[in-house]
Amino acid sequence: MARHGTTTGMMCLAIGLLAGCTSDGTSQSPPMAAATQPVMDESVPPAARSACLAAVSNATNNGDVQIMEMLFSEANSQVTVGVGPTRAPWRCLVSNSGAVVNVMSMTNEGSL
Repeated sequence: MARHGTTTGMMCLAIGLLAGCTSDGTSQSPPMAAATQPVMDESVPPAARSACLAAVSNATNNGDVQIMEMLFSEANSQVTVGVGPTRAPWRCLVSNSGAVVNVMSMTNEGSL
């Protein structure tokens, strides 16, 4: 009976070790998760979108702004605005009537 338990344990170990190998004997990393697509929630009113574009443009002193993502909420919607040619991300919280609550850079400024 002990021999059966040892054999089963060795087979489980061998299967576990071989699970990450390819037919040529090299190891294979698990597949990477697909990048998430930005959410473009069309429920965000045009007044809120325009207000965020203007607020981010004013905060950055850069007219090259583009909406990258929009998330609707009944309280305040969130609009992510890309700035400049590299589309540096800025987050804008805005009421659905167009009153901007907060504008904040999402760039890791510690690395600048």
